[in-house]
Amino acid sequence: MDSLLRVVEERSRTLEYETRQGVLASNYQIDFLLKLYVEAMSASRTFSDSVVFDAARLIELKTDFPIAYGSNDHLSPDSTMEGVSRPTLFVQNCIAALGKDMRALDLGTGAAGIVYEFAMNGVLAVGIDGSDFCRRNKIGYWPLLDNNLFTCDITREFDFVSRDTNAVSQFDLVTMWEVLEHIGEEGFPSLFANIRKHLRDDGFFIGSVSFVEYNDPAGNPYHVTLKPWEWWEEKFREFGLEVQAEHPFNEKWFPRGNGPRFQDFHNYERNPDEGRLFVARKAVG
Repeated sequence: MDSLLRVVEERSRTLEYETRQGVLASNYQIDFLLKLYVEAMSASRTFSDSVVFDAARLIELKTDFPIAYGSNDHLSPDSTMEGVSRPTLFVQNCIAALGKDMRALDLGTGAAGIVYEFAMNGVLAVGIDGSDFCRRNKIGYWPLLDNNLFTCDITREFDFVSRDTNAVSQFDLVTMWEVLEHIGEEGFPSLFANIRKHLRDDGFFIGSVSFVEYNDPAGNPYHVTLKPWEWWEEKFREFGLEVQAEHPFNEKWFPRGNGPRFQDFHNYERNPDEGRLFVARKAVG
Protein backbone atom coordinates (compact mmCIF):
# COMPACT_ATOMS: atom_id res chain seq x y z
CA MET A 1 0.00 0.00 0.00
CA ASP A 2 2.84 2.40 0.85
CA SER A 3 4.49 1.68 -2.49
CA LEU A 4 1.22 2.32 -4.32
CA LEU A 5 0.77 5.64 -2.51
CA ARG A 6 4.30 6.69 -3.40
CA VAL A 7 3.67 5.89 -7.08
CA VAL A 8 0.42 7.87 -7.08
CA GLU A 9 2.08 10.83 -5.37
CA GLU A 10 5.01 10.80 -7.79
CA ARG A 11 2.70 10.68 -10.81
CA SER A 12 0.54 13.46 -9.34
CA ARG A 13 3.59 15.63 -8.80
CA THR A 14 4.75 14.93 -12.33
CA LEU A 15 1.33 15.80 -13.75
CA GLU A 16 1.22 18.97 -11.66
CA TYR A 17 4.69 19.91 -12.85
CA GLU A 18 3.84 19.29 -16.51
CA THR A 19 0.62 21.28 -16.19
CA ARG A 20 2.45 24.18 -14.56
CA GLN A 21 5.12 24.14 -17.24
CA GLY A 22 2.45 24.14 -19.94
CA VAL A 23 0.71 27.13 -18.38
CA LEU A 24 4.00 29.01 -18.08
CA ALA A 25 4.87 28.26 -21.69
CA SER A 26 1.45 29.42 -22.88
CA ASN A 27 1.68 32.62 -20.86
CA TYR A 28 5.13 33.28 -22.27
CA GLN A 29 3.85 32.89 -25.83
CA ILE A 30 0.92 35.21 -25.14
CA ASP A 31 3.24 37.75 -23.54
CA PHE A 32 5.61 37.52 -26.51
CA LEU A 33 2.81 38.02 -29.04
CA LEU A 34 1.47 41.01 -27.12
CA LYS A 35 4.98 42.47 -27.04
CA LEU A 36 5.26 42.11 -30.82
CA TYR A 37 1.84 43.72 -31.21
CA VAL A 38 2.74 46.71 -29.06
CA GLU A 39 6.09 47.19 -30.78
CA ALA A 40 4.46 47.04 -34.20
CA MET A 41 1.82 49.56 -33.13
CA SER A 42 4.47 51.81 -31.62
CA ALA A 43 6.37 51.83 -34.91
CA SER A 44 3.21 53.06 -36.63
CA ARG A 45 2.68 56.27 -34.69
CA THR A 46 0.37 57.66 -37.36
CA PHE A 47 -2.19 54.94 -36.65
CA SER A 48 -1.74 55.13 -32.90
CA ASP A 49 -1.99 58.90 -32.68
CA SER A 50 -5.12 58.92 -34.79
CA VAL A 51 -7.16 56.62 -32.57
CA VAL A 52 -5.94 57.07 -28.98
CA PHE A 53 -7.58 59.79 -26.87
CA ASP A 54 -4.79 62.23 -25.91
CA ALA A 55 -5.60 63.04 -22.27
CA ALA A 56 -2.64 65.42 -21.83
CA ARG A 57 -4.34 67.96 -24.09
CA LEU A 58 -6.92 68.51 -21.35
CA ILE A 59 -5.34 67.59 -18.01
CA GLU A 60 -1.93 67.35 -16.38
CA LEU A 61 -0.55 65.62 -13.29
CA LYS A 62 0.96 67.69 -10.50
CA THR A 63 2.94 65.97 -7.76
CA ASP A 64 6.09 66.38 -5.68
CA PHE A 65 6.51 62.60 -5.50
CA PRO A 66 7.08 61.30 -9.06
CA ILE A 67 8.16 57.76 -8.01
CA ALA A 68 7.26 55.47 -5.08
CA TYR A 69 10.93 54.93 -4.36
CA GLY A 70 10.39 52.86 -1.21
CA SER A 71 7.87 50.46 -2.72
CA ASN A 72 9.02 46.90 -3.39
CA ASP A 73 7.07 47.09 -6.66
CA HIS A 74 9.59 49.70 -7.79
CA LEU A 75 12.65 48.08 -6.22
CA SER A 76 11.80 44.63 -7.61
CA PRO A 77 9.53 45.48 -10.53
CA ASP A 78 8.31 42.05 -11.68
CA SER A 79 4.81 42.91 -10.46
CA THR A 80 4.69 46.18 -12.42
CA MET A 81 4.65 44.28 -15.71
CA GLU A 82 1.19 42.84 -15.03
CA GLY A 83 -1.93 44.31 -16.58
CA VAL A 84 -1.08 43.92 -20.26
CA SER A 85 -4.43 42.29 -21.16
CA ARG A 86 -7.08 44.55 -22.65
CA PRO A 87 -10.46 44.08 -20.83
CA THR A 88 -12.68 44.81 -23.82
CA LEU A 89 -15.98 43.62 -22.31
CA PHE A 90 -15.39 45.50 -19.05
CA VAL A 91 -14.67 48.73 -20.90
CA GLN A 92 -17.77 48.33 -23.06
CA ASN A 93 -19.82 47.69 -19.91
CA CYS A 94 -18.45 50.88 -18.31
CA ILE A 95 -19.23 52.99 -21.37
CA ALA A 96 -22.76 51.58 -21.51
CA ALA A 97 -23.28 52.32 -17.80
CA LEU A 98 -21.58 55.72 -17.56
CA GLY A 99 -21.89 57.16 -21.06
CA LYS A 100 -19.41 57.73 -23.87
CA ASP A 101 -18.24 61.00 -22.27
CA MET A 102 -17.07 59.23 -19.12
CA ARG A 103 -13.58 59.74 -17.69
CA ALA A 104 -11.48 56.94 -16.15
CA LEU A 105 -8.47 56.86 -13.81
CA ASP A 106 -6.56 53.63 -13.15
CA LEU A 107 -4.28 53.55 -10.10
CA GLY A 108 -1.39 51.09 -10.11
CA THR A 109 -1.85 50.62 -13.83
CA GLY A 110 1.17 48.38 -14.50
CA ALA A 111 1.39 47.55 -18.22
CA ALA A 112 -1.73 49.73 -18.77
CA GLY A 113 -3.93 47.47 -20.92
CA ILE A 114 -7.08 48.91 -19.37
CA VAL A 115 -6.07 52.52 -20.07
CA TYR A 116 -5.27 51.66 -23.68
CA GLU A 117 -8.64 49.93 -24.14
CA PHE A 118 -10.49 52.96 -22.79
CA ALA A 119 -8.42 55.36 -24.91
CA MET A 120 -9.03 53.27 -28.05
CA ASN A 121 -12.75 53.71 -27.40
CA GLY A 122 -12.46 57.49 -27.29
CA VAL A 123 -12.60 57.77 -23.49
CA LEU A 124 -10.43 60.24 -21.59
CA ALA A 125 -8.47 57.71 -19.56
CA VAL A 126 -5.27 58.07 -17.56
CA GLY A 127 -3.19 55.64 -15.54
CA ILE A 128 -0.67 56.07 -12.74
CA ASP A 129 2.02 53.69 -11.60
CA GLY A 130 4.43 54.10 -8.72
CA SER A 131 7.35 52.78 -10.76
CA ASP A 132 8.83 54.09 -13.99
CA PHE A 133 10.10 50.61 -14.94
CA CYS A 134 7.50 50.10 -17.69
CA ARG A 135 8.10 53.56 -19.12
CA ARG A 136 11.89 53.21 -19.16
CA ASN A 137 11.78 49.74 -20.69
CA LYS A 138 8.85 50.36 -23.08
CA ILE A 139 6.78 47.56 -21.55
CA GLY A 140 3.12 46.94 -22.27
CA TYR A 141 1.21 49.92 -23.68
CA TRP A 142 3.50 52.64 -22.34
CA PRO A 143 5.12 53.23 -25.77
CA LEU A 144 1.66 53.94 -27.20
CA LEU A 145 0.32 56.15 -24.40
CA ASP A 146 2.85 58.93 -23.97
CA ASN A 147 0.13 61.37 -22.97
CA ASN A 148 -2.11 59.09 -20.92
CA LEU A 149 0.28 57.37 -18.51
CA PHE A 150 2.03 58.96 -15.55
CA THR A 151 4.15 58.00 -12.57
CA CYS A 152 3.85 59.09 -8.97
CA ASP A 153 3.52 57.74 -5.44
CA ILE A 154 -0.24 57.37 -5.05
CA THR A 155 0.13 57.30 -1.24
CA ARG A 156 1.34 60.93 -1.40
CA GLU A 157 -0.62 63.95 -2.56
CA PHE A 158 -1.15 64.36 -6.29
CA ASP A 159 -3.57 66.28 -8.47
CA PHE A 160 -4.85 65.88 -11.99
CA VAL A 161 -5.80 69.40 -12.97
CA SER A 162 -7.52 70.97 -15.95
CA ARG A 163 -5.15 72.81 -18.28
CA ASP A 164 -7.85 75.43 -18.86
CA THR A 165 -8.96 76.18 -15.29
CA ASN A 166 -6.26 74.56 -13.10
CA ALA A 167 -9.11 72.99 -11.11
CA VAL A 168 -8.81 69.39 -9.91
CA SER A 169 -10.16 67.02 -12.56
CA GLN A 170 -12.62 64.40 -11.40
CA PHE A 171 -13.46 61.04 -12.93
CA ASP A 172 -16.59 58.96 -13.34
CA LEU A 173 -14.54 55.84 -12.67
CA VAL A 174 -11.48 55.19 -10.50
CA THR A 175 -10.09 51.65 -10.63
CA MET A 176 -7.48 49.69 -8.65
CA TRP A 177 -6.80 46.09 -9.67
CA GLU A 178 -4.77 44.04 -7.17
CA VAL A 179 -3.17 47.20 -5.80
CA LEU A 180 -4.62 47.93 -2.35
CA GLU A 181 -2.82 45.00 -0.73
CA HIS A 182 0.50 46.35 -2.05
CA ILE A 183 0.16 49.43 0.17
CA GLY A 184 1.00 49.62 3.87
CA GLU A 185 -1.66 50.90 6.24
CA GLU A 186 0.33 54.07 6.90
CA GLY A 187 -0.32 55.09 3.29
CA PHE A 188 -4.10 54.66 3.38
CA PRO A 189 -5.15 58.15 4.59
CA SER A 190 -3.42 59.90 1.69
CA LEU A 191 -4.38 57.21 -0.81
CA PHE A 192 -8.08 57.36 -0.01
CA ALA A 193 -7.99 61.16 0.12
CA ASN A 194 -6.60 61.09 -3.43
CA ILE A 195 -9.33 58.67 -4.52
CA ARG A 196 -12.14 60.75 -3.05
CA LYS A 197 -10.68 63.99 -4.41
CA HIS A 198 -10.61 62.65 -7.98
CA LEU A 199 -13.89 60.70 -7.86
CA ARG A 200 -17.07 62.48 -8.89
CA ASP A 201 -19.86 62.43 -6.33
CA ASP A 202 -21.87 60.10 -8.55
CA GLY A 203 -18.82 58.13 -9.71
CA PHE A 204 -17.68 54.57 -8.95
CA PHE A 205 -14.55 53.20 -7.31
CA ILE A 206 -14.05 49.68 -8.70
CA GLY A 207 -11.36 47.07 -8.29
CA SER A 208 -10.12 43.94 -6.60
CA VAL A 209 -8.15 43.12 -3.49
CA SER A 210 -6.10 39.98 -2.92
CA PHE A 211 -5.89 38.07 0.36
CA VAL A 212 -2.96 35.81 -0.59
CA GLU A 213 0.79 36.18 -0.21
CA TYR A 214 2.83 37.38 -3.17
CA ASN A 215 6.60 37.80 -2.90
CA ASP A 216 9.41 38.84 -5.20
CA PRO A 217 12.11 36.30 -6.20
CA ALA A 218 14.11 37.19 -3.08
CA GLY A 219 11.15 36.53 -0.80
CA ASN A 220 10.28 40.18 -0.09
CA PRO A 221 6.53 40.78 -0.01
CA TYR A 222 4.60 42.63 -2.67
CA HIS A 223 1.40 42.10 -0.67
CA VAL A 224 2.11 43.95 2.57
CA THR A 225 -1.48 44.35 3.83
CA LEU A 226 -3.23 40.98 4.01
CA LYS A 227 -6.61 41.35 5.69
CA PRO A 228 -10.04 39.67 5.38
CA TRP A 229 -12.77 41.33 3.35
CA GLU A 230 -14.66 42.54 6.44
CA TRP A 231 -11.58 44.56 7.44
CA TRP A 232 -11.34 46.15 3.99
CA GLU A 233 -15.04 46.99 3.93
CA GLU A 234 -14.70 48.77 7.27
CA LYS A 235 -11.60 50.57 5.99
CA PHE A 236 -13.60 51.84 3.01
CA ARG A 237 -16.26 53.19 5.39
CA GLU A 238 -13.59 54.82 7.55
CA PHE A 239 -12.43 56.82 4.54
CA GLY A 240 -15.87 57.77 3.26
CA LEU A 241 -16.63 55.02 0.72
CA GLU A 242 -19.55 52.60 0.74
CA VAL A 243 -19.44 49.20 -0.97
CA GLN A 244 -22.40 48.73 -3.31
CA ALA A 245 -24.34 45.46 -3.33
CA GLU A 246 -26.17 46.56 -6.48
CA HIS A 247 -24.54 48.36 -9.39
CA PRO A 248 -24.65 48.47 -13.22
CA PHE A 249 -21.46 46.46 -13.78
CA ASN A 250 -21.00 42.80 -14.66
CA GLU A 251 -18.36 41.50 -12.25
CA LYS A 252 -17.63 38.51 -14.50
CA TRP A 253 -16.07 41.00 -16.95
CA PHE A 254 -13.79 42.61 -14.36
CA PRO A 255 -10.11 42.50 -15.44
CA ARG A 256 -8.93 40.57 -12.37
CA GLY A 257 -10.28 37.85 -10.11
CA ASN A 258 -12.06 35.97 -12.91
CA GLY A 259 -9.27 33.53 -13.87
CA PRO A 260 -7.57 31.33 -14.51
CA ARG A 261 -6.32 33.23 -17.57
CA PHE A 262 -3.30 35.23 -18.66
CA GLN A 263 -1.91 37.22 -15.69
CA ASP A 264 -5.08 36.43 -13.72
CA PHE A 265 -4.70 33.15 -11.89
CA HIS A 266 -7.36 33.62 -9.23
CA ASN A 267 -11.13 33.28 -9.34
CA TYR A 268 -12.70 35.06 -6.39
CA GLU A 269 -16.21 33.78 -7.03
CA ARG A 270 -15.04 30.18 -6.73
CA ASN A 271 -12.41 30.89 -4.07
CA PRO A 272 -13.59 33.81 -1.92
CA ASP A 273 -10.77 33.17 0.56
CA GLU A 274 -8.27 34.36 -2.10
CA GLY A 275 -9.68 37.83 -2.74
CA ARG A 276 -12.66 40.03 -3.50
CA LEU A 277 -14.05 42.20 -6.29
CA PHE A 278 -15.66 45.45 -5.17
CA VAL A 279 -17.74 48.38 -6.39
CA ALA A 280 -17.92 51.40 -4.09
CA ARG A 281 -19.18 54.96 -4.13
CA LYS A 282 -18.72 58.02 -1.97
CA ALA A 283 -20.70 57.76 1.25
CA VAL A 284 -23.67 60.10 1.48
CA GLY A 285 -23.70 62.58 4.35
